[in-house]
Amino acid sequence: MTDFFRFIPGYEHYVFRAGREPLFFLLLSFLLTFVVARTYTRVGRARGWRSGSVRGVHLHHLVPGVIACLAAGTAIIAFRPAGASRLALSCLFGLGAALTLDEFALILHLEDVYWTEAGRSSIEATLIGFSLATLCLLTTAPIESDPRKDMPHWVLGGVIGVNMAFALIAFLKGKFKLGAFGIVLPGLAVIGAWRLAKPRSVWAHSFYGPEKVERSRARAAVQSARYARLGRVYDLIGGKPHLERHRHPVR
Repeated sequence: MTDFFRFIPGYEHYVFRAGREPLFFLLLSFLLTFVVARTYTRVGRARGWRSGSVRGVHLHHLVPGVIACLAAGTAIIAFRPAGASRLALSCLFGLGAALTLDEFALILHLEDVYWTEAGRSSIEATLIGFSLATLCLLTTAPIESDPRKDMPHWVLGGVIGVNMAFALIAFLKGKFKLGAFGIVLPGLAVIGAWRLAKPRSVWAHSFYGPEKVERSRARAAVQSARYARLGRVYDLIGGKPHLERHRHPVR
């Protein structure tokens, strides 16, 4: 038994007794690690600190992040710990996930785009990951209820299956944020599946003709201008990009 935050109103009932304490510790570790990592990189950029390296190789913090996630996930699956050990591994997984998603753009583009416009996808990935985990925590069912008795399995399975189909279509249309959030909030998945696909998406490449591709490009341009202010929010969270990305020819 742990119940570390019993002094928080409702914590014992909705988090501890509902079995969501490991997820709560994962989220807490994730948030603190991301704040520390971004603060360090922004201060380091301002003061001209050199990046860490091992034998001349620049060690991005996604490397220890991946190692932490693999170690924590393997330990949880292999040993199925309980109590404080489980919470410690949950914190380790949250730490690793934050370090990895903070450099998600480097994995996506396979180059160091951390301080470029393309690096903003790391902020988006981090926000999506944190939001999904938070939604999982907030949608905890009251411990007195039993969803299996309130709704037949085939109905629940059908709803989940249809929602996942809409989320998949949203992903194929390039609506990654709507697809990700739509996994938890079904209405968003439907919106993402219904809207016009992005011009470079798999859906547009497979199903759109020249005329519809032009419509998609025009819509993308309008959306880019409309959501330009969103970039300021990303700059506030992760720092304003100051480098230009040097594109390499595709081989």
